[in-house]
Amino acid sequence: MPIPELSFPATLTVTEQTIDISGFTPGQKDFYRNLFWETVGHYQAAKKPRGTIGLAGPTGAGKSVVGVLFQELARQAGLTFDFAVVTIDAYHYPNAYLLSHFADGEPLKKVKGRYDTYDVAALARDLKAFAAGGNLAFPAYSRKLHDPVPNRTPITTPATLLLVEGLWLLFDRAGWAAIRPQLDFCYFIESDRERTRQAVIKRHMTGGRSLADATRHYEQVDGRNSDLTLQTRSRADKVIPPYYLVG
Repeated sequence: MPIPELSFPATLTVTEQTIDISGFTPGQKDFYRNLFWETVGHYQAAKKPRGTIGLAGPTGAGKSVVGVLFQELARQAGLTFDFAVVTIDAYHYPNAYLLSHFADGEPLKKVKGRYDTYDVAALARDLKAFAAGGNLAFPAYSRKLHDPVPNRTPITTPATLLLVEGLWLLFDRAGWAAIRPQLDFCYFIESDRERTRQAVIKRHMTGGRSLADATRHYEQVDGRNSDLTLQTRSRADKVIPPYYLVG
């Protein structure tokens, strides 16, 4: 069966924000087409109906963009199984919880995005239920509400490839060690610290923060998170460059 030619849209909607990818070069497109088919190959090689592929990396490396892009390519590919994407941001504790729970004398809301601001047990439970073949609905994350929204990604098809993307997939503390064994294969996206800094600050501002608040949050939370995440790359099966360094 011939492999279909996969085309790229001009924009992607990533957690309710429009991302312009019209400037992707032919080299970038070829790289991500090949990476998509490689991901499909890892699922097929596992020879089981439900497969889970991880996509880890620092804040701003492009994990969510790749996830949504792969969903678009999957729609064109004529796959014989379903393809779904879940972000760990959907497992953030709600803001009400983060405001009422404290670490080091301050509400967890101030460090939202850190490894201890997620319901890791719920993520582990849902991944196990997925692998066992049950019907379930994963949550999603809304950048308009700045909160998780339950039951947004239903899984009912026995044969499904799940791509899970997130900062802490390869972290081995605070309960996260339970996640890596559930990934059949895991990529890690590298990043350029200054470039991702600018991208993350811009994203925060698009979400409603002022420049000063977005910069403060990056310096106090996102940047520190990225430094910790970079230390986990050795636990990945394959390290890949961010999209802006491809082609």
